[in-house]
Amino acid sequence: MNKLKRAVISGVALVLLGGVWTASCVGGHEQSGVNDMAASAASSTASTLSIPFHYSEIDDTAGDIKLVGDIDLDGFPDLVIGGMPSEPLTWYEYPDWTPHPIATANTEFTTDGELGDVDGDGDLDIVVPDGSSGSNLLWFQNPLPGGNPRVGTAWVRHIIGVGGSWVKDVELADFDGNGRLDVAYRINNKAAVFFQTGANTWSETSFSGVSLGSEGMASGDIDANGAVDLVLRGVWLQNPKGNAARTAVNWIQHTIGTAPANFKALVTDLNQDKKMDVLFSSSEDTADVDWWTPSGSNPTGAWTKHTILAAVNRAHTLQAADMDIDGDIDVVVAQMHTSSAQEIMIVTNVDGEALSWHKEVIAGGGLHNGVVADVGNDGDYDIYGANWTGNPPVRLWENQLGSTYLPLILNSRMIDTFPESAGKNAVETFAGAGGFE
Repeated sequence: MNKLKRAVISGVALVLLGGVWTASCVGGHEQSGVNDMAASAASSTASTLSIPFHYSEIDDTAGDIKLVGDIDLDGFPDLVIGGMPSEPLTWYEYPDWTPHPIATANTEFTTDGELGDVDGDGDLDIVVPDGSSGSNLLWFQNPLPGGNPRVGTAWVRHIIGVGGSWVKDVELADFDGNGRLDVAYRINNKAAVFFQTGANTWSETSFSGVSLGSEGMASGDIDANGAVDLVLRGVWLQNPKGNAARTAVNWIQHTIGTAPANFKALVTDLNQDKKMDVLFSSSEDTADVDWWTPSGSNPTGAWTKHTILAAVNRAHTLQAADMDIDGDIDVVVAQMHTSSAQEIMIVTNVDGEALSWHKEVIAGGGLHNGVVADVGNDGDYDIYGANWTGNPPVRLWENQLGSTYLPLILNSRMIDTFPESAGKNAVETFAGAGGFE
């Protein structure tokens, strides 16, 4: 494994705007020679970016699963990736990114995963799908607190249940409020939740008659009632709370608006009005990157659409955080390497109300399921990821703003993938509500 084989500084001017992370989702992916584009694009934009980044290539591998969280409980985020059998589920230890393989897929770890304390013992476990058949929804038990997470054989593989096909999306939250994390997932024609009714005891609830599309799912407390809801294609499913959540008909579907059939979704308070908003992009095709906000005080009513970027192709990374540290929420969008442009973009929230945006391309080469997180705990947000399985390398863009404060308060304990919407709702995410993707 070639660790840190290339590093590039991109961006030199510290300017805070406004004053002030294809059918690639199944096995058999094609190889593509685009890896050098990220470094060249970073160099070419060095004189124009308002946010400076340090670019590193962590390893000569790839994979569909990309996660960020404190695996070894040293107080710093670590990196996780996994894909085909030749791309083992591996975590990279901060700060030198020493690789620690955990497990090899039976078929392929794809297409989504989550970090969370599944067994309630105070450390982060890993939830991943493996292949398209059999008992393919799994969780790997972190050996801590008594064992060593650096020893791959110390991680115990557990079965959650049968996904029924390639699992496209996974969300982790305590959906029924019993104090244990549950696992929501979707395949191309079904969305469901495996409720953890006892220690590593799982009961599945499947939704019928809901607006699915082909891929995409998100979670978050949209109605602010303390229960985590689900987002599917252009709709959200209202969690009835408590034991009632284990019965599918108790979840009420509410319309948000139009969304692509293949989509990425995100729940965050983008305009900071104390109401959750929902973002959509097209993960496999071309569509606008839009955000929707409740038109009134009740999210069960009408929603209003705003466009962030027009006609973006294969935007398979959709994240949000205060990238320029000016006190509002910005958006990170990246296209897959199978798109024509292969852009990795930061779209800064110019007016703080999410109505005026400024796009900056920080790199090329594409990114699939990228993650935004404060990797160094230095008060700014970084971008981690790779293209999908079979298309290395593993890459990290470290934000160099290096602020000594973070206007949007965060907690260093990361549940999920730290979180996709790092902002005012981050504390709720870390408290165990699950990530917002």
